[in-house]
Amino acid sequence: MRALKHQYILLTMAIGLLAACSREGDELDADKTGGPVPLSIAASIGEPITRAAETSWAADDQIGVFVTQRGVTTLFTDANGLLAQNLKYTFNDGTNYETNGNIYRLFAPSRKIYLSSDPVDVYGYYPYRAQDNNSDGIDDLPPASIPIDISDQTRQEKIDFMRAKKSNVDNGNATIELLFQHRLVKLVFNLRQGDDLLPDELNDASFLGMTIAGQPVAATYNIYTDLFIITAGNNEIVPVRASSAPTGFVRTFEALVLPNGANNPAQDRTVT
Repeated sequence: MRALKHQYILLTMAIGLLAACSREGDELDADKTGGPVPLSIAASIGEPITRAAETSWAADDQIGVFVTQRGVTTLFTDANGLLAQNLKYTFNDGTNYETNGNIYRLFAPSRKIYLSSDPVDVYGYYPYRAQDNNSDGIDDLPPASIPIDISDQTRQEKIDFMRAKKSNVDNGNATIELLFQHRLVKLVFNLRQGDDLLPDELNDASFLGMTIAGQPVAATYNIYTDLFIITAGNNEIVPVRASSAPTGFVRTFEALVLPNGANNPAQDRTVT
């Protein structure tokens, strides 16, 4: 019995040594995976969940991404010396997954940026704006002066503007979820026959549409402060006819406009 007990003690010690070696190996693996990893992004659209023209992300949709040091507006430079300025991410994955009621889709980067253990803040905007294509591969679009132009309403999905932010990101959570929120104002005009209109007058070919007079159409957007600087002007935009009118209405027109603020008081707008 003593010999068996001795063998049992030796076997227990051996198992303990194996377990210790296994834990040490796990720590080494953790160290290996603790190095720089590429930033991966899954994006969703917040309420309202529809864009100007479509209900979700579409093929070839592109978002712009800026990465800064945590809590400041200093742009992040990764271990390869690449500056995280106006990175382009393109819709890539048709598989949906849901988090807190929001449907996220994966986007692929045109140029990878590698995160370390130093935390950063990630800013996203839609649609992607290209400023230039220098030989260094960095697009120098200023994050505080992203151009906005709503003058052409024929394809509203191209002028729709959204923004997202994710704070305190590092190589331990390099696949992040960006929840985009709309930053423009969508106006919808649903029209139906009234007592002062001739029968079917809304369907008459002479009815060309609607305009909003005195509406500024140009601005710049600061992705850090989430503020517009609106260019003063008295331009007109023409709401685009929707594909179909809701039940009970004859015609529907839509417009995306800049939010109220300096150089854009709502009381100065005239709808014709």
